[in-house]
Amino acid sequence: MTKDYVLYDGGCPVCSRYVAASGLAGDRDIELIDARASPALVAEHAKAGRPIDDGMVVVMDGIAHYGADATRKISEISRPATPARRALLWAVGKAPWARALYPALAAGRRGLLRLLGRPLIDPPNQQPQCHSPSDHPKPN
Repeated sequence: MTKDYVLYDGGCPVCSRYVAASGLAGDRDIELIDARASPALVAEHAKAGRPIDDGMVVVMDGIAHYGADATRKISEISRPATPARRALLWAVGKAPWARALYPALAAGRRGLLRLLGRPLIDPPNQQPQCHSPSDHPKPN
């Protein structure tokens, strides 16, 4: 049986706080995995159509939940320590507007990372960047 886990961007302050609010850190049965430290797992999910920069992933009982479904799953299995954390998990994961809100949250994450000067985890264009004239190949 595959271990249950949450794959999230540990370099994103909002993602990290959402996962922390879940109270899952002390759960022996669910591993919290920073996607920035797990490129092979990130690649595996990207290949399956779940790019980590567009949504977090929760795998439970061998079933992958992605994006809005992942935040819903986190809210279902969470153990929040305070009413405020419970409200946050509900608002992002279970509220009637949660699914519609998720794309805006993902876009907000990208903007926040840009403001903080942090790169995306799995940018869509993985072409080498040319930074100086000497980086460009000379034509024959």
